[in-house]
Amino acid sequence: MKNFISRSLLVVLMSITVSAFATNDGTKNAEAPIATTNMTGIVLDAATGEALVGAVIELENTGTKAYTDLEGRFSIENLTQGDYNVKVNYISYKEALLSKLTINQLASSVEIKLNPEGK
Repeated sequence: MKNFISRSLLVVLMSITVSAFATNDGTKNAEAPIATTNMTGIVLDAATGEALVGAVIELENTGTKAYTDLEGRFSIENLTQGDYNVKVNYISYKEALLSKLTINQLASSVEIKLNPEGK
């Protein structure tokens, strides 16, 4: 009789375990997707309008950086929408700081003009 009860209890516990795994499809609860966007732009010499190749664009407190290409253009993808402080550096040019630049559209574009040191 004890053997029968032990086996019956074991079968019931196994059934509960199997049904619990069968109902869990392994996916997490659905969460609303985070709205992201892209920021593109160009960095130019303020006096001549020439593209500055290799300028550094940094979003403060995020660790995100981008560099301008041969045409002075840059792109930063998958940004959470919001306000950013953007630093732009280029050798022999004054650093530019764009405070609280709002990124909230499908794609934001910015033109940044840097002044040479001493001007």
